[in-house]
Amino acid sequence: MKFGIVLHVTAAYASWDNFLLLAKEAEHLGYDSVWVSDHFISPSGRPHGLDAWTVLSALASITHKIRLGTYVLCNQFRHPSLLARMGATLDNISAGRLELGIGAGYFKDEHVAFGFSWNKHPIRIERLRETLQIIRKLWRENCISFDGKYFQLKNATLEPKPIQRPHPSLWIGGNSETIQRVVAELGDGWIPVLPTPKQLATGVIEIEKKMRTHGRDSRKLRVAYGGSGCALIAKDEDAVKELAEPLIRSMGKPMEELACLIGTPEQCIEKIEQYQEAGAQEIVAGFYDFPSPLGMRLFAKSVIPHFR
Repeated sequence: MKFGIVLHVTAAYASWDNFLLLAKEAEHLGYDSVWVSDHFISPSGRPHGLDAWTVLSALASITHKIRLGTYVLCNQFRHPSLLARMGATLDNISAGRLELGIGAGYFKDEHVAFGFSWNKHPIRIERLRETLQIIRKLWRENCISFDGKYFQLKNATLEPKPIQRPHPSLWIGGNSETIQRVVAELGDGWIPVLPTPKQLATGVIEIEKKMRTHGRDSRKLRVAYGGSGCALIAKDEDAVKELAEPLIRSMGKPMEELACLIGTPEQCIEKIEQYQEAGAQEIVAGFYDFPSPLGMRLFAKSVIPHFR
């Protein structure tokens, strides 16, 4: 089991100084990866957001081992040829540490506010499928031509290629059955947001089944529990309840019904074991107490060693 932290670019704590300290601390504590979200405004409408790619490029130069991921890119924001070049460049800068997560986009408000086209879900899925096809080709082949419904390329060669072979992993974010079909056809990994263990297990079974119909090796599927920014850990239950009260109030559900990773070290271990049994190989989540490093430190000390 691998573990990564998520830095949300639209969070109240989102500043370069905080991101720098948290990423360096995560690497020091032995986390496997750090992931950065991709938004212009927060779901609550807060107009604040660092650029994911710029942040990751900067982190690549001050970290050494920790892997660098996007949680997850909105496909509507960038042309696939540009995205392929950005990914290849970051993989070279980081000496092969890129994990590229991407989704179809879900937040209409930021598209409207910043002038990006907002299409119905089926069209966004079609565009995502074409993007993934183009990125794969540009990362692996030369002199590429592509005649899609939304994107066209003619004799395009991308150099330098990524360091990783055959290419960095392409993680698809989202929980819908439509997204699961895209994962099965074109993805290397699936990273659903706050799934229950049952939802994760059902999704893995369906994706693996569809992968086999596409002639793909389902044993190579990578699966991560996407914990968003609501992981919370404390030494005892009283402290958990106190710290989690504002989070639970904002989510509008009792703690027992949330798919967030909340609890004492023992409770977190039990929850992670359920996700592991469901098929998760990685746990990726932001801690609710960020920019404080206390939660991620306690997690690294008392939970991660159980799975190593």
